[in-house]
Amino acid sequence: MKYTATVGDKVYEVEVGTDNKVTINGEPHSVDFRGIDSEALYSLLIDNRSWEVMSERRGDEFRISIAGELYVVTVEDERTRKIEKGLGKVSAPSGEVMMKAPMPGLVRAVSAEVGQEIKGGQGLIILEAMKMENELRAPRVGVIKEIRVKPGDKVEQGQALLVIK
Repeated sequence: MKYTATVGDKVYEVEVGTDNKVTINGEPHSVDFRGIDSEALYSLLIDNRSWEVMSERRGDEFRISIAGELYVVTVEDERTRKIEKGLGKVSAPSGEVMMKAPMPGLVRAVSAEVGQEIKGGQGLIILEAMKMENELRAPRVGVIKEIRVKPGDKVEQGQALLVIK
């Protein structure tokens, strides 16, 4: 599985393989990561170097403490990146944005109304695809101009779901 981890202004491409093999920005490493005694304390072994790690999840962020240093890390898996790219996450801060279905599926819920002010990252639509529910989030702050689907609708990949202005 491939992930993108962002720590401050640095971005790391991480691919988790089998047999404790992890590739970070193209460099292979041997990694062992195990919980110790609680939900937040871990043992981390990278290329035979050992660290004790404290980890706390806050929404989409992880707060990681290693050797007295605190790191705030955001992690996205490959699938999530593709979905967000399909939704136009990298969009202009103004003008209209059309949110499109990143994959074919069934609309389970629409939690927005025309005229509603929304925040970037706010959940707007639940789309069921491949027996999984995916929350589609607003790519930016705006106002809902138009909603083109309702719960129970089947949608195709690329189909317009709603318009944000």
